[in-house]
This record gives sequence, structure tokens and C-alpha cells, in this order.
Amino acid sequence: MTSQDFREFKWKKRILLLIDTKNDLNTRNLQLSKFNARYNEMKERDLVLFVYNGKEVLDRDGMLTNINPDNLTYGEFQGIILIGKDGGVKFRKKYLVEANEVFDLIDQMPMRRAEMKNR
Repeated sequence: MTSQDFREFKWKKRILLLIDTKNDLNTRNLQLSKFNARYNEMKERDLVLFVYNGKEVLDRDGMLTNINPDNLTYGEFQGIILIGKDGGVKFRKKYLVEANEVFDLIDQMPMRRAEMKNR
């Protein structure tokens, strides 16, 4: 399996990274459910979700990805990070975060506004 990193998503996808280095499965699953229930809205915003558990990067279904976690160092932070299509961190907040808070932020971004106008 070839290793990849988040740079391969640049200019293609927005990334929502759930950081759970303490392996708090209850909180992680509650946070995941808030976004998984809104999958179509995530897809519409070109938003993909990953979980970093301190060792590995998992997809939204909890399956191991081939994304190399070597550059992910978040210490004790437990929460979500939104990475824009330009590769920059756009939002960082401790758990629990409502999906609307992230969607509203994305919808205010110039690139997203252009996407909505062109669709």
C-alpha cells in the first residue's frame, strides 16, 4: 500500500480531522455521529472526514487509511480541525462541535461561495 498524506487533497477536498489521541471512544463516536448523519451536506461541501487516534488515520467508518500520520502532532488536543482546500487550518475547536457550526463557516468562505454560484 502506498502511503499518502493530506497534501494530496489540496485544491480538491476540505478535510475535517477529528483528533482523538486519548482514545475516548464515547466522545469520538458522538462527534462522528453528528457529521455522519449529515453526509450529503458534507459531500456537497467537498468535505471528507478522518480520525487521528494518535497512531493512525482512520476514515469516517473507522477503517485504517494509508495516510501517513508522521506529520500529525497535536499533543493533548481533543477536538476537530478543519483544513481548507488551500491546505490551511480554518477552524480548530475542542469536542463537541455541531455540524452546522462547521458548515456555516465553510459556506462563508470565498471559494465555497464561488462553488455555490457555479453549481
